[in-house]
Amino acid sequence: MSGRDRYANSARGPPPRGGPNYNDRGYNPSRSAPPRGGGARGGGGRSNNNDDYSASVASSAPIDPNMPDWWNAKKKAERRQREEERRINVREENERTKMGYGAPRGGDGGRGNARVVAVNNGAGDDRYSRKAGAEGVGARQVSDFDDTKDKNSALRKKMFMDGGAGGGAGGDDRLRKIATADEELEGRSLMDLVDRGTLMVGLCLILIVVIAVTIPVALISEDEPYVAPAVPDPPSASPTMARQQVYWDIFDRVQRIAGGPDVLGDPNTAQNRALNWIVFEDGMELGPGKDHLHQRFVLMVIYFISGPWTPVEGRLEWGSPVHECEWEGITCKDVEELEAELEGKISELLESGREDGVKIDVPQRIINRLELRQRLVSGEVPGEFSLLYYLQHLDLENNQLVGALPSPLYKLFNLQTLFLEQNQLTNIDAVGEYRYLEHLSVSKNAFQGPLPESFKQLKYLKTLYLHTNAFTGQVFDILKDFKKLELLDLAFNKFEGTLPAELGEMSNLTSVFLGHNEFRGTIPAEIGRCPNLKEFQIDASHKIGGPIPTEFGKLANLEFLKLDTCAFNGTLPPELAECQKLYFLDVNSNDLGGRIPTEFGKLGNMRTLGLANNDFIGGIPAELSQMAQLEKAYFQNTDLDGVMPQEICNLRDRGNQTVLEELIVPCDVECEIPTCCTRCS
Repeated sequence: MSGRDRYANSARGPPPRGGPNYNDRGYNPSRSAPPRGGGARGGGGRSNNNDDYSASVASSAPIDPNMPDWWNAKKKAERRQREEERRINVREENERTKMGYGAPRGGDGGRGNARVVAVNNGAGDDRYSRKAGAEGVGARQVSDFDDTKDKNSALRKKMFMDGGAGGGAGGDDRLRKIATADEELEGRSLMDLVDRGTLMVGLCLILIVVIAVTIPVALISEDEPYVAPAVPDPPSASPTMARQQVYWDIFDRVQRIAGGPDVLGDPNTAQNRALNWIVFEDGMELGPGKDHLHQRFVLMVIYFISGPWTPVEGRLEWGSPVHECEWEGITCKDVEELEAELEGKISELLESGREDGVKIDVPQRIINRLELRQRLVSGEVPGEFSLLYYLQHLDLENNQLVGALPSPLYKLFNLQTLFLEQNQLTNIDAVGEYRYLEHLSVSKNAFQGPLPESFKQLKYLKTLYLHTNAFTGQVFDILKDFKKLELLDLAFNKFEGTLPAELGEMSNLTSVFLGHNEFRGTIPAEIGRCPNLKEFQIDASHKIGGPIPTEFGKLANLEFLKLDTCAFNGTLPPELAECQKLYFLDVNSNDLGGRIPTEFGKLGNMRTLGLANNDFIGGIPAELSQMAQLEKAYFQNTDLDGVMPQEICNLRDRGNQTVLEELIVPCDVECEIPTCCTRCS
């Protein structure tokens, strides 16, 4: 077959003579005119671009026009393979030179080029060998490539072979583009590749951040020395899990004072709420071995029964994470101090516990006083108070307590003070159980009927407030033997009977308030045997009358005497003038008559003098002007007459001294109004 016949059988037809085959896939018109002026910017060992261009054109021309297309394609593939190997070796050499493995530019090129391996054994080796020889290397020196470079070369060769076998000239074109891009980047520094303006902006931002961090740190370090942060403790067990481990231990410790396991385990009881608070909510996290566990538990049971309470500003409320002795309204004493006060009785008390056998663990700091006044404590009085059987003072005044005192509360046999005033309590029948009680106030409640017989057992009482209830009966049948009584307030009740002579035997009395009752008879003369008496009041008691006892004059400490709105008759006893400390005298609205004693002028401390609504006659004594502290004087609705002494009028204007503010007289008395008298009636 002739050459023309072979071309006729070829799919492509004969290539044009004297130039590249434009039907060949390896032709790249964009690279038909490489730039002039020699090679790329890369270093030693590289061939120039003109050589690359010639090789590219030559690789696309037929090897032998007289041979078949398949033969020419095979030969061209072999040629492209050799050319690619040469390119790879040249690029690797340039990379090593740039990274310091080869000789520097302009230096000894032989050392760097010695690393180049001439793998091309074909006709194309001549140019490469001459180039290498010009650098002073010689032919076929074998380098000590490192494994990574060998792997990269092998991979690239494989890619080339795959491209040559499958894509022909198209693979060669892609490789030439990659090689050209690599050659353009070779030898360029970071400053050449990065925009200088962008680089400057980045450097400025870094500088600003450094300044912003450094200056505040420097300023802080000038004021305060650097303190290294504390090394954190290693992780501990979950608080909830840790407390769950002691739950049943605390349960066992408190069940005997909480009414048993059934009560303590019932989630609807205050005891159960107190238990859970102790275990999971209390900031002190008490364990079962703490000496004040029982005491703290009892207090929280009381709180959950009758709370929440009105908080007191600036005070530590119940439930605060401090010792309960620091809570508002609680006062504690050390065991030793309490032992000394009770003259040894505390040992017996702590040993025996409550009278019914219930005993709590006694702490070193014992609660001896609870003051919950005006805290809106509501409901019935919690019997759990009795668990604090060493309690000495309990003040629940002005709250919202109702009903009767619970029986266990009477087990506080060491109680000395009990204030229950201003609630809605209805029963204190067993109050006598408080055999050491010294101060009792149940005023302003809803008590009715006779005073309980158990009162007779309160022989240690010093103060007794029963006013503003509905008590009835013969109260002094019970109280007449209270020799230690100092203050007695029975006002605003419905007590009956007479005032006994035994009042004179209550020699410690300082204050007696008996008004607004149903008492009858007279004030016993024995009242004069109460030398400490300072206040005596029996008003609005229409069945009490008779003469005012002259024995009042024996009471040198008497300061306050109120006998108004009763049925006293006779005359004012001049002996009252002996009560030099008397500053208040009110006998208004009685049946007193006669003249006003001139001796009253000696009452220099008198501030209020009430003689109105009586049958006094004659004039107002001028001696009353000696009452230098007088502020109010009432003479109206009497039979007094005459002229008001000028000395008394002068009491209306005494410079910076006490001024007589009110001076009311009968209209029959001549008196300048308002310069002297304020009005007449």
